[in-house]
Amino acid sequence: MPRILTLLLLLVSGVAVAAPELQTHTLQNRPASDVAEQLRQLYPDDAMTATAQGQSLVIRAEPSVQQEIDTLLETIDVAPRQLRVTVRSGTSTDQQRTSGGVSISDGEVRVGAESKVTTTRRNRERTLVVQEGQYAHITSGEVRTLPVAIQGGRNPAAILDQVAVRSGFLVSARVLSDEQVALTIYAFDNVQSDEVPDGYETEAVMTKRRAAPGDWVMLGQRQTAQSGSQTGIVRKTTGSERDTGSVRVRVEVM
Repeated sequence: MPRILTLLLLLVSGVAVAAPELQTHTLQNRPASDVAEQLRQLYPDDAMTATAQGQSLVIRAEPSVQQEIDTLLETIDVAPRQLRVTVRSGTSTDQQRTSGGVSISDGEVRVGAESKVTTTRRNRERTLVVQEGQYAHITSGEVRTLPVAIQGGRNPAAILDQVAVRSGFLVSARVLSDEQVALTIYAFDNVQSDEVPDGYETEAVMTKRRAAPGDWVMLGQRQTAQSGSQTGIVRKTTGSERDTGSVRVRVEVM
């Protein structure tokens, strides 16, 4: 019985230590509403709740999460930084040609075959400087900024109500620390458009990634393949072609 009571006391004390607590932060550089939205995107609802009141930010979370947020706020609550966004679009084409046939020379029958593989790669980069939190619109390797006032939160449809975006990707970056940036990526490839090649696929309508500044992050890729053959009286030729395209983005803090 004493052992059971001791175990219960330990469990109760453990729950007490892990109980959520309220903590208020007074921000100096960022609106509390912007920081609250950013934190909501980083933490699930059951781990943290954030309420904004002017420049005051009220956080309800367990002590361990509170400590993480304290560290994050040292990086987040600063004047918006300039970010260099580089977009790399690349294509790789593999062509394979195989032929075989029969020839007769001086009464001798010869059977021959040959195979040839050709690979062609092309890469193109575009660079744009944006303000932290501003959206960059990427289509077919091109990149342009959207107004700073555009805010979509968790709802991509809210962005579509404010600006005509029907294809490509929207990328917004926030600096979490010197070693990490948070990327919010929206994919708009559900509408037919000549701006984006058919077949591009992405993970989801909205994807969140964390990466080190300067690292390349895959946005989407496509792949097409075709084959054919020709047959003559004494010779047969077959060929195939595979075309792979990709779009990557890199964010650097200036």
